[in-house]
Amino acid sequence: MRTVIVIALLVALAACEEARDDRLLGYVEGDYIYLALPEAGRLTEITVKRGDKVASGATLFALDDTATRARLAQAQADLAEAARTLADLRQGERPEELAVIEAQLESALASLMLSEPRVKRRRQLVKDNVVGVEDLDAAEASILEDRGRIAEMTARIAAAKLPARADRIAAQEAAVDAFRAAVREAQWSLDERKAVAPAAASVEDVYYRLGEEVAAEKPVLQLLPPANIKLRIYVPEVELGKYRVGQQLAISCDGCPPGLVATIDFIAAEAEYTPPVIYSDTSRAKLVFLIEARPDAGAPADFQWHPGQPVDARLVQAGS
Repeated sequence: MRTVIVIALLVALAACEEARDDRLLGYVEGDYIYLALPEAGRLTEITVKRGDKVASGATLFALDDTATRARLAQAQADLAEAARTLADLRQGERPEELAVIEAQLESALASLMLSEPRVKRRRQLVKDNVVGVEDLDAAEASILEDRGRIAEMTARIAAAKLPARADRIAAQEAAVDAFRAAVREAQWSLDERKAVAPAAASVEDVYYRLGEEVAAEKPVLQLLPPANIKLRIYVPEVELGKYRVGQQLAISCDGCPPGLVATIDFIAAEAEYTPPVIYSDTSRAKLVFLIEARPDAGAPADFQWHPGQPVDARLVQAGS
């Protein structure tokens, strides 16, 4: 009878040992987002605190933007001035300037109308020996001067109605493009003075306080989106052949609801010794392979994974 009891105990212990071997140990880990801005500045607004849940696109914090707004306003004014200059070059002289040239042309035409009869009279007076030849020469020179002014004003009017030379227009177009790029750069700098949540996430830590100076590219907040949660599971070397990417693992942990499932998305190519964080009597100093798995949807709405939390995993058998 005693022998039967001993055998039964040995079988039970073997069964327990086998059950323990079926369990994989691991822990929860998060791929954190460290939210920073590309330029330095004084922290003038912060809308969240540690532990808050934020929606995608929500404003989280902002830096002082006084200088950036001034730079944008200057760039916009420079662009407007360059655009007006380009429009003038394309249109030719302004109407007021064209009117002045036309008035000068009318004056030259009127002077010619007076000069031609004067020359005829001078010729007759020269024949009658009333005036000298010099007076006739002066009158004829006046006609030539009036005709020259008429030709000049006519040419100036034709030129005034034309746009500027092509090279001047091209140079001004390049200046407009440069000012437009400056406006885009200034607008980008202004937009980058404010940080928004890239995804729905929980605020894990806040590194600066209102009024502090923040260095360029220094994180202000630490965020953890639910999609960035992963489970790091360690598989004994002799069991590695059972596991494939895409397989599902049943997950359990202290205080966790039942039915949690994760899908394997990475299996390490190299073995390592069991990390101290998951040492146990049966796993110490064994060679293991790292498996990473992503929790599937379907957990209760109020359940939250916590990085560092120990978990157990078992392979979900097909059809179970």
